[in-house]
This record gives sequence, structure tokens and C-alpha cells, in this order.
Amino acid sequence: MKNFSSKEIRFSGDSIKSCIGFIDLVDSTKNTITMDNLECIRKYYSKFINLTSEIIKNHNGKIIKNIGDCLLFYFPKTTTNNNDAFRQAIECGFSILDRRYNINQELSSQNLPLFNYRITMDYGVLDMDLVGDYSQIDLFGSTINLCSKINSSFLSTPNDIIIVDNLYRILKSFSNILGIYNFINIGEYKISEINRLPLYNIKRKPIFELEEKSQTNNKKSINNKQLDNFDNNLDKQKNKKEKIILIDDEEDILFTYKIFFENYDYDLTAFTDPNLALNYIRDLYNFDDLLIILDIRMKNLNGIQLHHQLKAIDPTIKIIFITALDIVDEFSTIVPEISKEYIMRKPVDKTILINTVKKLMK
Repeated sequence: MKNFSSKEIRFSGDSIKSCIGFIDLVDSTKNTITMDNLECIRKYYSKFINLTSEIIKNHNGKIIKNIGDCLLFYFPKTTTNNNDAFRQAIECGFSILDRRYNINQELSSQNLPLFNYRITMDYGVLDMDLVGDYSQIDLFGSTINLCSKINSSFLSTPNDIIIVDNLYRILKSFSNILGIYNFINIGEYKISEINRLPLYNIKRKPIFELEEKSQTNNKKSINNKQLDNFDNNLDKQKNKKEKIILIDDEEDILFTYKIFFENYDYDLTAFTDPNLALNYIRDLYNFDDLLIILDIRMKNLNGIQLHHQLKAIDPTIKIIFITALDIVDEFSTIVPEISKEYIMRKPVDKTILINTVKKLMK
């Protein structure tokens, strides 16, 4: 049996959904070139890492990696739909920005360059590694890769907090969070020719910004009594039925599917226009109890294109494909992550479809 060294990594195969963030020190390389000695450079980076690490820890976050002049962090409590945990995550970013004035005064007195930050936050699936003696966790995956790319793009403006679409949809589901922050659409990040992600700049509403400035560093950044005045819709969300979205450009087909499911307790929504369906899905915040049944051959946006855009919204979305063509083998080659049992030929057998839906909804 092979003995693993303490430095080796073992892929655990597990994953979580959580809020993550990147914070990057803007122009740090250019700034450090002007420094006289290594001690100044060490002090400059140490101050950045120690300050941000302290703030992240105080907001129930954890550092995942230190990547040069950039920190990757996540918030374990956001693995559940806890509005206070998400509020803490957002306030973490604001606290980092709020501390800039004081820290820059200190840096200026020491003849060191001032701090400017790029902060980008998102929510999604994080894959897990076990490292060291297997007691430490490392996180990776497409959510982290995408957030990193956005953070280093021209859309990420210094000393703002940029929110990616997945996190935005989570935040706007909490009415109390909507009462505290404004979300400003700043454009879209282009993933591919047909796949773009909306980005938002998040700002505190004026009443809460004034309140924050009046508090000392030892107090919470938001008055919880004021937050409690806003209705929290989380309890309403918990009891929703399992949701099935039907997408086919033929109304007769959709009518047949609805008959199939009429004796089952599913929340059914149907679309003949795949673009309308995509916009509807973007506005959802929870994909755990969602299944999408879609036709492959549709006008304007075919099933393969729609699949890619849905997976960009959330890679855990469950999908069943329906086709009138005998292309199961070819389709499996094009999209190898899709099992053949989730690709069905028209006319669809009701029993097979129902059993497949039940299996995916477990």
C-alpha cells in the first residue's frame, strides 16, 4: 500500500455550496517595485494579509488560499439559506473597505503605498480536497475559477464590491437584505458567445451607511433591531413543492407532459420559448428541488445551448433531455457528463419519464 506524504492531496469527491470572495491588492507589484528594501515589502504584504484575514475571521469567514497579493475566502455558514450568514458575508467586504481610511493613514505615515482593493463575491458549488494529514480542506472548482477571472477583469472596479449573478439571486430572495443594500447592474461577463453572466455593484443604502460611520470598530456594522423590521421570506421558501420546468416549442407536447404529472404533487411551469424559460430560471434562487425537462431541437435556442447556459447559472441543475431524433449516442459524445438514461426519445413513455423524474428528485 502506498504511503502518502503530509504534502500530498487526496480528492475527497465531496462538494458544498457556499458564498466565496476574492480580494486583490490593486497595483501591488508596481507599488513594491518602488520600495527600497525587502523589509518594507514584507511589511506591506503582511499588513494586507493580517488585516483582511482578521476582518474575514470576525465575519465568520475562512481563508482558503493566499495567492500572491490575492486572498480567496469563503463563508461556511452560507451553506444553508441563512440570511444572517449572507449578510455577514457582504458586511465583511464593506468592513474591509471601511478600514481603508485608517489603514491608509498609517501606511502614509510609514511612507508605504496606499491600499486599494478589488473585491468580487459569488455563490456556487465548491469541490473539496483533503490536504496535509487529511485534516485540512482545500476548495476548488468552476465557481472559484470564474470568480477569480471576474475579479481580475476590467469590470471589477477598485474599492467596490462586485456581486456575480448567482449570489445576486440568493441575496434578492431575502427581503431584509433588499432593505439594506442597493444593487447596480454594471454589465455582463462574457463566458462564451452565447453565455454571459450579469454583474452587480452592491452599495449600502444611505441610512445604513450613516449608521455604520457612527459606530466604533467594536460594534456590529448593522443594527440588528432595524433589520428585524424587515420581513424574512425564508420560511415561506422552505415549504415549496419540488419544481419541474417543461420546455418545448410545441404546445401539444407540453400539454401531454402536464397530463403525465397531473396526479403528482409537483409545481409545474411550462414554456414554448426557451429564452423566456432561461430568464425565468435566472430569477430563481434555489435549485435543489428543481428539475428541467427540455427538448433538444428548438428554434432560437436549442437544447444543447440551453443546457450550457443553465449549467453556468448553477452546475447542479437537474436536466432531462427529450428528442425526436435518434441521436442518443451522438449527444452523449457532445455532452459526455449527461447519462444516457436522462436522454429520451419521443414519443416519451410516461412510466419511464415519471420513474426517471422520481429518481432525480430523491
